[in-house]
Amino acid sequence: MTTTGPQRPDVRVVAVGVGAYQTGDDWTLTGPVDDAVRIARFFVAHGVPTGNVDLLTDPAPPADDLPAGVRRRPADRATVRQLLLRELPASSARELYVYWGGHGFVDPRRRRRLYYADATDADAVNLDLDSLLATYASDLVAVLNRQLWLVDVCQTHGPARPRRIDGHETFPSGDPVAGRSQDVLFAAAVGQPAANLDRQRTGLFSRELLRLMDADGLTALADPQRLAERLRARFTTLRADGLTGQTPTYLWYRDASGDEGLLLAADPGGSRKPVERPVRPSTAAIGAVVDALLDIAEFRRPNDREEILSLLPPSVYASIRRNPATRIDAVSIVRGCLHHATGLSELVAAVRFFTSDDAAVDHLAETVQRLAG
Repeated sequence: MTTTGPQRPDVRVVAVGVGAYQTGDDWTLTGPVDDAVRIARFFVAHGVPTGNVDLLTDPAPPADDLPAGVRRRPADRATVRQLLLRELPASSARELYVYWGGHGFVDPRRRRRLYYADATDADAVNLDLDSLLATYASDLVAVLNRQLWLVDVCQTHGPARPRRIDGHETFPSGDPVAGRSQDVLFAAAVGQPAANLDRQRTGLFSRELLRLMDADGLTALADPQRLAERLRARFTTLRADGLTGQTPTYLWYRDASGDEGLLLAADPGGSRKPVERPVRPSTAAIGAVVDALLDIAEFRRPNDREEILSLLPPSVYASIRRNPATRIDAVSIVRGCLHHATGLSELVAAVRFFTSDDAAVDHLAETVQRLAG
């Protein structure tokens, strides 16, 4: 394998691909293992030492497919925890790239969960990604101050099988680290499945991601926000052509300045700066959006409403004049969002993130669309 560019001993890579589960053959996926191998090969080809690349897959790929020198281990719970909790946190590297392909879901508490390869119907072991990200944002991880996590799994609301899981596996976390950036790209928005292309042996999200990486090298990963915008633009084209309904979700936990927020689905390339609309929507149109918001139980509850609004970009949130009265607060929220080109779409995405009532959120989205039209 020919290496391009300078050596990168300051980079660690974890590539997880789970294509087979102990639950049985009906959970088999064609694609995650191949995608994890492609990710590993990419980083080795771009100067990351093979000893800095961890490949965890089930089943094992053909030996000839592995980059020379890269060790493959299984993607079961014990091995994943050994790597992520005992080995990697002590690394002296500055950058971390994590890829995970396989089955996942969003639990009733809105936490993102990734199934280990040894999940069964009776013991559906899975990784609580939100808890793990908190660990990696804390001082329990020595360095790794720039992190990019790439997750190609479904974000549907809980599995039909294995049986419903209400608890979650938690990981330790320490104090936040100033200046540490942690960016996460998901293959689909909350509530959506992630498409797997069996004939091509790849996930749709992984295919588009790897195309950008192959074209631009490590430069493609240097600016996660720009990467998210490029992927969103690509998926917009695929949706317009009727090829997918999938929307990548870009989750921003913490940037180098310590700011936190969430950049959700928005028009590719659209300005995120406040803009005044040329025509003020009618009071009736605003009222319809307010009514749709108040039909959502989570939005009516003050604490839940605060959690929803915390996902808006800081510039949008700062435009909202809050009020203790629920309906007046809802009016102020809608009016504040109207001062931003993508404010209402950001609000809909934030509500959808927290709400399990998909029909109510769909109604809200349709009401917002009528206002925008």
